[in-house]
Amino acid sequence: MRFGDMTLDFSSLGGNEIWALAAYVFLYLTYYFFSDFPLIKRFRMRFGETPEDFEASVYFRRTAGFVLLGVVPLLLTAAFFERPIVDYGVGLPSLAFFVSQYGLLTMIPVVLLIGGSLFRSEKSIDLSYYPEVRKKNWTKRRTILNACFWALYLLGYEFALRGMVFFSSLYAFGLWPAIFINSVIYSMIHIFKGPKEAFGAFFLGVLFCWITYYSGSFWIAFLIHWAIAVLNDVKAVHAAKAPSTNGGPEAS
Repeated sequence: MRFGDMTLDFSSLGGNEIWALAAYVFLYLTYYFFSDFPLIKRFRMRFGETPEDFEASVYFRRTAGFVLLGVVPLLLTAAFFERPIVDYGVGLPSLAFFVSQYGLLTMIPVVLLIGGSLFRSEKSIDLSYYPEVRKKNWTKRRTILNACFWALYLLGYEFALRGMVFFSSLYAFGLWPAIFINSVIYSMIHIFKGPKEAFGAFFLGVLFCWITYYSGSFWIAFLIHWAIAVLNDVKAVHAAKAPSTNGGPEAS
């Protein structure tokens, strides 16, 4: 990158894939501990929330995730990476993908995945985590607002992981090493939710990378991820309302 007479050359310090991984780790850790920053804590006090009622903070955190995991990686990729930004999955999926053998084969696990989330037993929902918005009263407005902020956050999340990180690894190492690296990262992100989520995330990461590679875009992975997140919240809300359910959202 050139600034007047000064040229910044990062190639000698490592390839784009190294910078992508380093940037992602730093930005994700910043996002993960975002709410613990003193400045952020003081700002959140303006929301007038309690430990049992923190809806505004959830939406604020997801917005921060969009900026840290979406906007910043997009700017870094566009400014410093060798390839044009369209080579990192930001374009719409190729129409040829949907009629190809890869697209048709991919639709089978996708349908099973969405169907499994839709018909998932409410007893299997971890109410200690879902929904993040701890409310009993879920109006149509709140449901839509929650879905919109999920979309905002996951748009940034998917570009960072399935866009910047995946495609830079793909160009450097090839398909299967890139899928493995990406899926391990995705799995590690879910470790705090327990081993079941972590193992499931690994194989879901493989599917997302496969779809991203053959469609040339991260948008399909984003839409699937968003649908699963919203369905999990909807299921959790219904599970919390069930008379036999213990725990779950307590604030109205």
